[in-house]
Amino acid sequence: MREALLLNPFNSNAEPAQIVKRRATWPARSTPVCRDCHSDDIVCHAVAQWSNESQEWQLASTFGQPVHCNHCNGPCGIVWLPLG
Repeated sequence: MREALLLNPFNSNAEPAQIVKRRATWPARSTPVCRDCHSDDIVCHAVAQWSNESQEWQLASTFGQPVHCNHCNGPCGIVWLPLG
């Protein structure tokens, strides 16, 4: 498992970077779905930051905003379902 240091580019005050670990409790393949209608047509406003170490985009922040379900057309909670 790799760890990466992520910095919030929108934070004007310098603060130490936090170590981000991937969740080992999730199934190998999973998908988030709307808690109410189970649609996977959901969006979340977020900032991604490129990691030179892992060579991939990593989630830096979701601004504390709720996920939006395009099927319900409103904010929603999410549940993670395993993909088979």
